[in-house]
Amino acid sequence: MLIKICMGSACYFLGASKIAKRLQELIDETSLTDSIDFRASFCMGPCSEGVVVEVDGQRYYRLSPENVEEFFQREVLNRIENRNGK
Repeated sequence: MLIKICMGSACYFLGASKIAKRLQELIDETSLTDSIDFRASFCMGPCSEGVVVEVDGQRYYRLSPENVEEFFQREVLNRIENRNGK
């Protein structure tokens, strides 16, 4: 799974670095470092809808430090569980 987070100036200002840090912690806590390729990205475009995160090509908007854990559960863990047939 490829996860990219926008680090353009608008997203950075909205907390992208905090979100990236927490996503990396969640990846580590769930022992998914071998299953997830997590990368920072240059500006992904829709600056007014940041923070932007992309999971396997699907974009998600308006992530925040407050909703990143819910996002991880819903969009990352659920996707991995569905792939594994759970």
